[in-house]
Amino acid sequence: MDLRQLRYFRAIARTRSFSTAAAGEFVVQSALSQQIRKLEDELGIKLFERTTRSVRLTRAGAQLLPLAERVLNDLDLLVAEADALRGVVRGNVSVGMMECPPLTLDMAALLSDFHTRHPGVEVALRSGGSDRMVEDVRSAELDLAILGLPPKPLPERLRARPLLVEDLVALVHVDHPLAGSVAAAGLAGERFVDFPPGYGLREQVDHGFAEAGVARRVAFEVVRVEEMVRFAAHGLGVAVLPRSIARSAARRAPRPRVLEITGADLRRTVALVHRHDGPESPAARAFFSLAADLLSTA
Repeated sequence: MDLRQLRYFRAIARTRSFSTAAAGEFVVQSALSQQIRKLEDELGIKLFERTTRSVRLTRAGAQLLPLAERVLNDLDLLVAEADALRGVVRGNVSVGMMECPPLTLDMAALLSDFHTRHPGVEVALRSGGSDRMVEDVRSAELDLAILGLPPKPLPERLRARPLLVEDLVALVHVDHPLAGSVAAAGLAGERFVDFPPGYGLREQVDHGFAEAGVARRVAFEVVRVEEMVRFAAHGLGVAVLPRSIARSAARRAPRPRVLEITGADLRRTVALVHRHDGPESPAARAFFSLAADLLSTA
């Protein structure tokens, strides 16, 4: 058995195609098929069910795949650590990114700076709800995530490095009867526009109003902060957003009005979330270090 056979095994399992796996591994299909047969003969089991139209793992193949992936991942980590000892950082980093980042976070600038320092590292950026990203960090689908901390505690295996705390304010139509500041209870009869449940900002706002004993009605759920701003600016609902984002929105046409909210603890904490022992690979550790330094001083 050799590592090449395990890589071919993993590639076929992922693509469910011998031809696609061969192309991805830069080998002719006949050579790949031959190595898989050798691996099956050595293990004494059949790894794939093959037909003229499909390829799928056998039950035994499905049970062995995680073990093969673990061996290959450990080998990649060994090579990466050896590179790091020589002062070279290579590899891949997967990063989760919140849908409503603070204005001080210029992700394009951060990625550009990181690429200049570590051109041998590929960064994959994924956005989505905080609940999903927390789970992906826990399961190692993501190396780390930049997100608004949810009110509930993180899973035991995760840690958060707080970067900044922002007050939340309301954004309403410019001709809205409310002006200046409003008690949270005074918004109980309003319609709101917000992210769906599972997004960090939604959970923080829900928690703040609930703690103040105020029920609110979310009439519109959107997944982009730009949509929240536009809905609020057109009088469709109240948007509760970080102060910096709301103030920036109030300077653009159509110009919504910013309201201070009293009587409720409405803040959000932006943090770097990672597994308890920190990012595993040298590439992920390098990104974590740069992001933490830049964001903490922004």
